[in-house]
Amino acid sequence: MKHSDEIVSAIYYPKDEFVVTFSQATKGIEKLENSDSKKIAIAYNFSEEAQRILKINGFHQIQYSSFPWTDEQWKNRNS
Repeated sequence: MKHSDEIVSAIYYPKDEFVVTFSQATKGIEKLENSDSKKIAIAYNFSEEAQRILKINGFHQIQYSSFPWTDEQWKNRNS
């Protein structure tokens, strides 16, 4: 692996948050809004809305699963 002096800021969502929703992503974005470093969001999975807002705010995303969920589908999954 190549050595890098680049500074990275990250938001990490625990694996018990299976799908990170738009509102959860927004809270993480707010915590790092003043960071000039490369921004990364790490989670098991992101909803489509969360992916979109993270991308708009310049975050790189690392996720284990890429199963497509919307916030609404995730909210109503047990209905």
